[in-house]
Amino acid sequence: MTKKLFKTLGYYLSALTWIFTGTTASYAVQPTMAYVENLKIDLLFDDAGSFVNQRAAVIIANQGLAQFAIINPDGEILFTADEINDLNSGVTAYRKGTLWGVVDRDGNTLLQPTYPRIQSFKEGFAAFLKDGQWGFLNAAGKEAIPADYNKVGVFSEGLAGFQQNALWGYINSQGEIDIAAQYDEIHIFSEQRAAVRIGEKWGYIDAEGKRIIDPQFTQARVFRENFAAVMVDGKWGYITKNGDWLIKPQFEEAKAFSEGFAAIKQNGLYGFINSAGEIAVEPYFDDAWSFSEGLARVEKNAMVGYLNTEGEIEIKPDYVWAYSFSEGLAVVTHNYRQYGYINRQGEMVIEPQFEHAQPFHEGVAAIKIRDKWGYISQE
Repeated sequence: MTKKLFKTLGYYLSALTWIFTGTTASYAVQPTMAYVENLKIDLLFDDAGSFVNQRAAVIIANQGLAQFAIINPDGEILFTADEINDLNSGVTAYRKGTLWGVVDRDGNTLLQPTYPRIQSFKEGFAAFLKDGQWGFLNAAGKEAIPADYNKVGVFSEGLAGFQQNALWGYINSQGEIDIAAQYDEIHIFSEQRAAVRIGEKWGYIDAEGKRIIDPQFTQARVFRENFAAVMVDGKWGYITKNGDWLIKPQFEEAKAFSEGFAAIKQNGLYGFINSAGEIAVEPYFDDAWSFSEGLARVEKNAMVGYLNTEGEIEIKPDYVWAYSFSEGLAVVTHNYRQYGYINRQGEMVIEPQFEHAQPFHEGVAAIKIRDKWGYISQE
């Protein structure tokens, strides 16, 4: 690994930051002096998010005011605003003052601040508020579906929820009503099913609006890996997409399936079931999270470790906090003051040295030193 030293003292103002075209010196950001192994983007930010599609959102404090910015993998600032939505799509909504507009991933303004609210883009559409009603913008920032609805959801599998006269239905991407407003509450479509509530009970419909599973559950969640957690008489179980029981209600909590397993809570302790409906790991842990890259975080006696898919402790609980594995590494800390990274063998490959750290995404991870955030790489 190489080491890079960034110093604050002795820098001229013009060399302190990247300045995109038209930005004045009042936006200049100073790097914090610190040795950091594999530092890819300087310690310049007051908060930093993970990279998604080669872009990340960061926060820069300027004279007591927080400015959001979009940066690229070279650390160049492409766009700034008072607020920026998530960067999961090629475009995102931003706020300047009290109004929202749309910008693309390269910082090109597609829509000047126009509306009092724009939500995140999903499947190429974002809900916008106009005259107290909601509609949808397309990825060019144009009104694709008029603002005719009391409330709307997000697009998922080609359909989005809408509310009229206190009832919910679904519209398609052309703004046509595919499923009439008739439900008291709805969830998004996932794996060709959507949970809908009629009265006090939840059931499931398909994308044509056909009732696949009759309303019978007091709570219902979205399908993941062909199974959904549902509640009956205060206990959680799991059903198949046809409504058959994978495992009958018996759990105090039931999390979504991931990599063939789901965390469950029984008698105050957490274990795992598998996709055959069998108890794969007997309830033993004080908390448990979903599997990621073949390992699941588990907590026992306020210490976190990792379990493998055989139900064996792969990395013993030795950390006061830890994140799930991402790109082969996981953030861990022994004391909440210094964070580092371990590999799947439990070896500390990046020594604890950060005030905080985020998981790796697209080869880089946000890290914090002396109250400033930057990015390191695995290379």
